[in-house]
Amino acid sequence: MGSEIVFVATFPPRECGIATFTKDLSDSIQRKFSNKTRIKVVAMEEAQSSFRIYPKKIFLKINEGNTEHYVKAAKKINSMKSVKVVNIQHEFGIFGGELGEHLLNFMELLDKKTVLSFHSVLEDPDEKRLELVKKLVGLSDKVVVMTGKAKEILCDVYSIPAGKIEIIPHGVPDIDLSSGKERLKKKFGLAGKKVLLTFGMLSRGKALEHVIEAIPEVIEKYPDALYLIVGETHPRIREHEGESYRMELKAIVNDLGIGENVKFMDKYLTLHEIVELLKVADIYLAPSLDPMQICSGTVSYAVGAGKAIISSMNRYNEEVLSDKRGIIVKNNSSKEFAKNILLLLDDANLRRGFEKRAFEYSRKMTWPNVSTKYFSVFENLAAFESDYFSRLPRISFRHLLNLTDDFGIIQFADFIYPVKDSGYTLDDNARALSVAVLAYDRFHSKRLLNAADTYLSFIEKSQMDTGFFHNIADANKLFVDDAGSEDSFGRAVKSLGQVLKSTLPEAYKLRAKNILEMAFENEIVSPRAQADTLIGLSLASGLMNVPVNMANSLIDSLISKFEANKEDGWNWFEGYLTYGNSILPEALFEAEALDKSRKAGEVAKTSLDFLTKTHFVDDKLVPVGQEGWFHKNGSKSLYDQQPIEAAGMTSAYLKAFNSTKDLSYLKNARKSFEWFLGRNVANYVVYDESTGGCFDGLTKDGVNLNQGAESTICYLNARLSIH
Repeated sequence: MGSEIVFVATFPPRECGIATFTKDLSDSIQRKFSNKTRIKVVAMEEAQSSFRIYPKKIFLKINEGNTEHYVKAAKKINSMKSVKVVNIQHEFGIFGGELGEHLLNFMELLDKKTVLSFHSVLEDPDEKRLELVKKLVGLSDKVVVMTGKAKEILCDVYSIPAGKIEIIPHGVPDIDLSSGKERLKKKFGLAGKKVLLTFGMLSRGKALEHVIEAIPEVIEKYPDALYLIVGETHPRIREHEGESYRMELKAIVNDLGIGENVKFMDKYLTLHEIVELLKVADIYLAPSLDPMQICSGTVSYAVGAGKAIISSMNRYNEEVLSDKRGIIVKNNSSKEFAKNILLLLDDANLRRGFEKRAFEYSRKMTWPNVSTKYFSVFENLAAFESDYFSRLPRISFRHLLNLTDDFGIIQFADFIYPVKDSGYTLDDNARALSVAVLAYDRFHSKRLLNAADTYLSFIEKSQMDTGFFHNIADANKLFVDDAGSEDSFGRAVKSLGQVLKSTLPEAYKLRAKNILEMAFENEIVSPRAQADTLIGLSLASGLMNVPVNMANSLIDSLISKFEANKEDGWNWFEGYLTYGNSILPEALFEAEALDKSRKAGEVAKTSLDFLTKTHFVDDKLVPVGQEGWFHKNGSKSLYDQQPIEAAGMTSAYLKAFNSTKDLSYLKNARKSFEWFLGRNVANYVVYDESTGGCFDGLTKDGVNLNQGAESTICYLNARLSIH
């Protein structure tokens, strides 16, 4: 039957911000954790006469005013053994009774683990609301809020224990910013316009009149400015006052004579439409009358789209737009709105700074990250059946090829944009060749074959007369170092061995043999370079004349390093753990067939088990961070964790499983790969499914936003290896 999570909330097609949030969250959990759980929803209805056609995941409906519905729903859920957790998305207005107190009828009967997500937290509640919130929290196992300020209020005003509260930000779509703004402007008939945007359901609390009154001053300098107000009137507002607020706004527009510069789109937007309009916008405007507002989905989406935002002062904006992530206008002054709109239109660099900071901040808010954090809360409350943390993402070579030109793969990226001035390295092109080989073996694509040719050509060009290699080429495609590092040498040899073992055409294999024959003339002493070289030799063995003495010399050298450094509790080749550690045991597993001493397998197993002991905490891979490494008798640096470590551990465990058939290694391979998917100490997704790239590292503040060659290649190497 499997495990199930039940959400209690409004749900589309009901037009409501909570409904949209619940759909996005539940969809993201279903996509990411479908191997662990299924989603069911109890949909809140506002009236007995409501009739909506819901998707299949809606298995119950509650009329908000019918107390018996709450009782029946609780009893039904209690009877479902597969249900592990119930998540209630709470807003006072969507549940019946005074302040939504009918929800208590449901929660008092429920015998499942319960997580309560507050979308509103009032700072100065009356006594009735204070007591209701305390009762709701008392009936919950965990409470989720979206900001640090909301948690602070629950603790200080409502006396809720801090340990019961989790902060998980409002989710936002993972928007691909690479598609052109100007193309979309043409699509919407906005070419040549400076687009100012506000979207969301209309109500008087939006304070849109204050921005409209600022537009005459803006168009005096920028007559091509267009303020786009998108969204239909909130259904509850429409029930009581119809379209009176919209009519009042239109009257202001007419009185000011700015009808060509202010346009209304009376429409409830799909997610796709929201994303396209956000991409079109040059500035996002977020006026509001409520200074105590603790959450805003529209501001969250604008932050996620990397927009320069001008907002009114409220609790949510104070927190999310601080540190120059946006501009906050006090007292809803039209003059201040106009001044700041002009400030951003006048200075493109200033505007881009706000956009970049907003986008960087929003990475923790993307739905894959938010759903991972939610699922972590759920999993800490109840046991889910699958060992797997998350489903495997679709394989994409989009960003790899985006970084690749006719010479090789470019070293660095500014976010997703290749930094051509950073040049090229043998390290990256050798690793990229490994990816192209694995990918071609699986997909036999001409595009991947062409990529393999590019990376192989780079290695050919980098080889010197001695057989050694250059490592660094500048933006002009000229090699600028006297000689590369031993590590880059080893990576080149390893990738060339993979070519020989692959299904690439024979012409490619002949080129690889020619390079290797020259390379084998060199002696290598660095342990990681020895390990990579040994793997290359082992793969090439039987496919060309491999110097067996060289292979045994490398094996003996690695084993000698291990014997010299091991002591009680420290089974390693050095007195410290730094980068790319797992390549050492992996090489010895790979080279067992060439090992005359018969010690390679034993040392490989002992050293990999040591990495397991030092690299796993609470069943999560926690690699050694680059901020300080891990020295014997010292403490392990937690950050900056690098993708090379997770990819390397994945590969080493798979080699260990192939050698020993021990299933624990196979499970550890999957756990190591899932570091990319959010199974890490920060619960952050490091792989960017929207681009096909991988963030450059996991820091104490989140992820390094840049998606350079090494991180993306390492991810793809691991993804192509895991099944």
